[in-house]
Amino acid sequence: MIKLGDYNTLRVIRKSDLGYMLTDGKEEVLMHFKQATKELAADEELSVFIYSDKEKRLTATQQEPTATISKAGYAEVIEVMSGVGVFVNINTPKDILISKDYLPFDEALWPVAGDKLFIRLKVKGNILTGKPLNRFEIKELKANIQYAEREEVLGNVIRIAEKGLGIITVHNMYVFVPNSQFRGSYRLGQEISVIITKNLDGECYGTLNTLKENLIDGDRQIILDYMNEHHGIMKLTAKSSSEDIEKIFRMSRKAFKRAYGGLYKDRIIDFDDDKTFIVK
Repeated sequence: MIKLGDYNTLRVIRKSDLGYMLTDGKEEVLMHFKQATKELAADEELSVFIYSDKEKRLTATQQEPTATISKAGYAEVIEVMSGVGVFVNINTPKDILISKDYLPFDEALWPVAGDKLFIRLKVKGNILTGKPLNRFEIKELKANIQYAEREEVLGNVIRIAEKGLGIITVHNMYVFVPNSQFRGSYRLGQEISVIITKNLDGECYGTLNTLKENLIDGDRQIILDYMNEHHGIMKLTAKSSSEDIEKIFRMSRKAFKRAYGGLYKDRIIDFDDDKTFIVK
């Protein structure tokens, strides 16, 4: 039986006006001339990928798909259809639908054309569809790589959760980025650069913040911790001298002002003439 969505070894039985007729001994499928990589002869055996055309007929190609029902791979988003899902290209003549059921409820978080999803194909009736892999399925791939801490790698967003982002790297490693380690919003399939912060069993933790941004976050937390320990008040402001700042915090006046300004901008703190206080 010819298997949809995967490779099949078939034999050429004849040549038609449209292409080559292939068989497994029981069923026949057409492979259009433009889907063959060379001239074929009768009785020649070859490995082909089977997809379904617009009329849901099984069709063969010698072009190598980026994903099959047995092998996961990247697929580029070609079209977004609100309320339906997204269509992706797997290097076959027919694009594959990723149903809205596998996408975030908020369509603003859906991929856009050019983004990439890491998927495996599924067969529904006589139609091929795609399903993005989850964290556990990615771990089962057992990526054969060990990143160094602070190593920067490219990846694509595969999960947007309440506590953070899930990213798959170019080496098929799953990286979790907590909310505290990125700013702004991201969408599924978006390509981003992630910095590895910790290696775990078969996955990693990472950050999207630069080292400088992490230092700023650390300085902000130092200031807040001090204020919380002193009833929400600090007898320093942005106008305080370097000497006064360094008596309390082991940071430069420039670093203090940068962190202080961020806290003020985020309305976490406010100040008067001689002190700073946490906004209730």
